[in-house]
Amino acid sequence: MKQSIILNNKEYPYTVTFKKMRSIIVKVRAGQLIVSAPYYTSIETIDSLIQKNKEKLIKSMESYKPYLSVEDHYVYIFGKKYELVIRDLGKKICRIHDDKLYVYSRNVEGAFEQFAKELLYQYLNEKIEASLPLFSKDHVKIEIKKYKGRWGSCFYKMNKVSFNLSLIHLKKELIDYVIMHELTHFIEANHSKRFYHELAMRMPDYLIRQNALKETHV
Repeated sequence: MKQSIILNNKEYPYTVTFKKMRSIIVKVRAGQLIVSAPYYTSIETIDSLIQKNKEKLIKSMESYKPYLSVEDHYVYIFGKKYELVIRDLGKKICRIHDDKLYVYSRNVEGAFEQFAKELLYQYLNEKIEASLPLFSKDHVKIEIKKYKGRWGSCFYKMNKVSFNLSLIHLKKELIDYVIMHELTHFIEANHSKRFYHELAMRMPDYLIRQNALKETHV
């Protein structure tokens, strides 16, 4: 359901979805205001909650910047900004040269996604292989997916860890945090005190990285 609201004299559109839940959740995703609310919640109640948190929400919406912009010719890879150079040769191929990423297809997003999966998998595999002895494991399955609201997941019963493709855009120290976070779930499935104790033993500065990750967007 599409709605809009005036915040600090500016109109902001938002989407609200009604579902079976106990409380209203307001978040910013890709620069857009998204609301989930219990059935029969009034728009007035939702607007009141948005107004109450408007400063934080406005800051998040206004600061949003996509990781890849065909229009502005740039892309972030491992936290570094590259100029996007498009040369349509009908091939889904990307190549990095100096500070430029050359894309040889008009389907820039499709070509980059294929390139990004290969590059991210290579990094994840290398880091995970080096970290597995810390968890008394010798092998796990690695999966890369396009998640909307999370950086990774651990399927400990399936001996599998899954990661968001968007990690390709982040600095490596943040990717390393996500890796260590998900691997720690092989020890403790929930986010209990024990979980964070085990995480801290393997990554003493995890809290700094965790806070930095919160400043990014999926």
